[in-house]
Amino acid sequence: MTTRRQFLAPLAVIPVAGWAVWASGAQEPPHPVGPFHLPLDETTALWRDLAQARFVGPASDPAFPEPIQALDGKTVTLRGFLSPLSDGAVHSRFILCANPVSCSACQSPRPATMVQVQTREPVAAHREPVVVMGILRLKPFEGLFYRLDRAEIAVG
Repeated sequence: MTTRRQFLAPLAVIPVAGWAVWASGAQEPPHPVGPFHLPLDETTALWRDLAQARFVGPASDPAFPEPIQALDGKTVTLRGFLSPLSDGAVHSRFILCANPVSCSACQSPRPATMVQVQTREPVAAHREPVVVMGILRLKPFEGLFYRLDRAEIAVG
């Protein structure tokens, strides 16, 4: 007959074992492609450069890497996840995120991994990635680092 102590003793080891794994720092990357949800290709490579922007100075102005500065005012293509700014079935103004907001394994959204998008034609809200082509603007007045103007959408 199993005593209460014989049954509970092994259960006491589980938190210690969990702590040992946590303390060792052993951690698998959330996705095989690194901090981003989507695999690296010609429509997602730009996120790696956009994410390099940092706040600098006492006014916390964003500082952009040279490759990104060179893209200001140019047409770019970017694939990401649509995050609506308002209720409704279709949107012509939304945030494009490098990672889906609902993915707990992804890197948390930061201003450098979000782009405000203004499309020519409204697009239906959905969870699948979209490919957006538009004119990149740095430091728009709305508070994010980036904006895509006159964008066109294709489900990707």
